[in-house]
Amino acid sequence: MSRGDQLLRQWELLRTLPTRGAGTPLADLADRFAVSERTIQRDFEILQALGFPIAFEADEQGKRFWRMPHDFFKNGSLTISLTEALALHLAAELLVPFQGTHLADGLAELMAKIRRTLPESVLTHFANLGDILYVRRAGRTDYSKKADLIRVLSDASHECRCVEIAYRSLWRGQEYATRCDPYGLVFHDEDLYLVAHSHRAGAIRVFKIARVLSAELKDDHFERPADFRLEEHFRTSFGIVQSHSPPVEIAVKFSGAGAALVEERMWHESQQLDWIESAGTLFEPAIEGAEGLVATFTLGNVVEFKRWILGFGPLAEILRPDWLRVEVAEALRLAAGQYMPSA
Repeated sequence: MSRGDQLLRQWELLRTLPTRGAGTPLADLADRFAVSERTIQRDFEILQALGFPIAFEADEQGKRFWRMPHDFFKNGSLTISLTEALALHLAAELLVPFQGTHLADGLAELMAKIRRTLPESVLTHFANLGDILYVRRAGRTDYSKKADLIRVLSDASHECRCVEIAYRSLWRGQEYATRCDPYGLVFHDEDLYLVAHSHRAGAIRVFKIARVLSAELKDDHFERPADFRLEEHFRTSFGIVQSHSPPVEIAVKFSGAGAALVEERMWHESQQLDWIESAGTLFEPAIEGAEGLVATFTLGNVVEFKRWILGFGPLAEILRPDWLRVEVAEALRLAAGQYMPSA
C-alpha cells in the first residue's frame, strides 16, 4: 500500500466521521474503503495519536459506532470542521498566481488562522497531500510585480473612480496612455484582465494586466452602467476577446480522439453535442464504430475559437457557416505552406 493511498483514506475517514451523528460501525468503513477492519483501526490509532478526538459509542449489544465532533475546530465565533480547514489549505494552491498581491492576502491571513488551530503534528502528517492533488500550471505570470497596480485598479473599480493607464499594445506594437472607467477584473486561462470603458477608444476594452505599465488613480468618478455585468459581457465570447458582431451558430464535426476530447469538457455555455454514426453509401457499407461528434456553438467573435479549432488539425472540420469554413481552410493552407520544401 502506498503512502498516498493511506493519506487519501485517512482524509476520507476524517470527512466521513464528523458527518455521522450516530457514528459509523467499523465494518461499514472497512467495506467502504475495501480494506480490513484492522486497517481502519490502525488509521484511527494514527489519527488519535495526532490529536483527533476519534471515539466510539457502544450500543446495548456492544457494537461500536465511531465518530468525531463536527465542531472540533473553534476560533472565537468561527466554527470550522477539519475537512473545511484542510480543503482551504489545498484551495490556497489556486491563488498561487496572485501571491504577493492583495487578492491572495485575504486567504493567506485566513489560512494562517486555520493553521494556528491545527497541531503541528497534524500539519506534518498531511504535508504530503500535494502528492495526491497537484495543481500544475504552464506559463504562469508573476503578478507580485503588479501588486500595487492591481490594488489601484480593483479599488478604482470598487469606488467607481477613473484611472489613467499606460498600456503596451502587443498587436499594434506601440505604447499609449488612456483614461478609463474600470468595470472589473477577469481571470481567464491563467491571465488577469481589466475590463474598462476607454476614453481614448470611446468604448469598452479589455486590457491584459501584464501589459499595463502603470495606473494612476484620479479624483473624478464615473457612473457604472446599471445593466453591465462582466459575465454577460463575455456571454458570446469563446475566451477573453470581446464580441462586437451578432452571434452566429457554428457547427464543427470532430472525429477520433478529437471527438473524445471535446466531449470531456463544457467548452462554452452554448455548446450542444450530437454523436453521429457513419451510415455508409451505396458503394461503401457503414463501418462499425466509425462515428463522429458534431458540436454547435453560438458565438460572436471567433478569433479565439479559430485558434482552438486549428489545434485539432485533421480531427476537426467546420461544417457551417461557410465563411468560417473558408477562413479556417485558408489558415491551414498557409500553415502547411510553411513546411513545403523551398524551390
